[in-house]
Amino acid sequence: MNAVRDRFDGSATTTLMLRVRAVRQAAEDIRLFELVSLEGAALPPWTPGAHVRLHLRDGLVRAYSLCNTAQQRDCYVIAVKREAASRGGSAFLHAQVQEGTTISASPPVNAFPLIADTRAPLLLAAGIGITPLHAMAAELAVQGRRHRLHYFARSLAHAAFFHELAACSQGMSLHLGLDGVETERALAASLAAVPPSSPLYVCGPSPFIEAARRHARLAGWHEQDIHFELFAAPVKPSANADADAEAAPLSEVADRAFELVLHRSGLRCEVAPGQSIVAAAARLGVVIGTSCGEGFCGSCESTVLEGQPLHRDSVLSAAERAGGHRVLPCVSRCVGRRLVLDL
Repeated sequence: MNAVRDRFDGSATTTLMLRVRAVRQAAEDIRLFELVSLEGAALPPWTPGAHVRLHLRDGLVRAYSLCNTAQQRDCYVIAVKREAASRGGSAFLHAQVQEGTTISASPPVNAFPLIADTRAPLLLAAGIGITPLHAMAAELAVQGRRHRLHYFARSLAHAAFFHELAACSQGMSLHLGLDGVETERALAASLAAVPPSSPLYVCGPSPFIEAARRHARLAGWHEQDIHFELFAAPVKPSANADADAEAAPLSEVADRAFELVLHRSGLRCEVAPGQSIVAAAARLGVVIGTSCGEGFCGSCESTVLEGQPLHRDSVLSAAERAGGHRVLPCVSRCVGRRLVLDL
């Protein structure tokens, strides 16, 4: 299963006012931002795997995993990779945010928790996906709990937290500069080296996660022991698209307007190109609870009564996507012309 869907608290409605205490380079294109309370007070507690939502500018909100240790109550630390195709979040943080900058944020929400277990977990991270797993490895070290970490990066210069992980992890393997075929082989080998009953935690780009999940299933892992988190939801068209939509290019389908009907509320509206279902519903006065806003936490999951969703999340399983009865309205859209939700 994907543990991203399971745990939420209601505190995300509170706003925290934070000050950037320090900014430092963690690796190539990756900066660490150390955030403290404006009043100097202790911050709300969190557990490894948690993320905070930063409210940056002009309504721009982005979720970032906390990557320090949960015992540090005086600060939150996030690692942000400058993405070439940034939609504003990483570009803004790298270019505009410096020591002394004030940022508002929502309290931590853990959608990717480290499950209490006596079994030794296996951690698989790729690229910036190391951030929540760094916090997990640190917590496991504090607990004295056996674990194994495999970290995939472009080069040593791109491997954030390498020295810290080498010091605290009970067993870390670093895989540098591998191509797709080599990565697949390394994943298969890392999984073969531990029992298939081991809890598995995976974080990184979508192709990496899909490969890890595929190899884990082949090696005998049960879905309930496979936990993963994506920072950006993959765009995947459904195999059961409406006939009229199948004839259109995917980019056209993804960007065009469609009618949204909220069945229980008795309301309807048009969802404009580039507008989320959550935003369209809000204009009608219907609030759909959400946390990450990027399709990876699952808090906004809703029931579909009619229409075919165009899934863009990283939460629903292949079976749930194929069933067409669930949708993550913060990022997903409609393949056809009309989508009816049980809201």
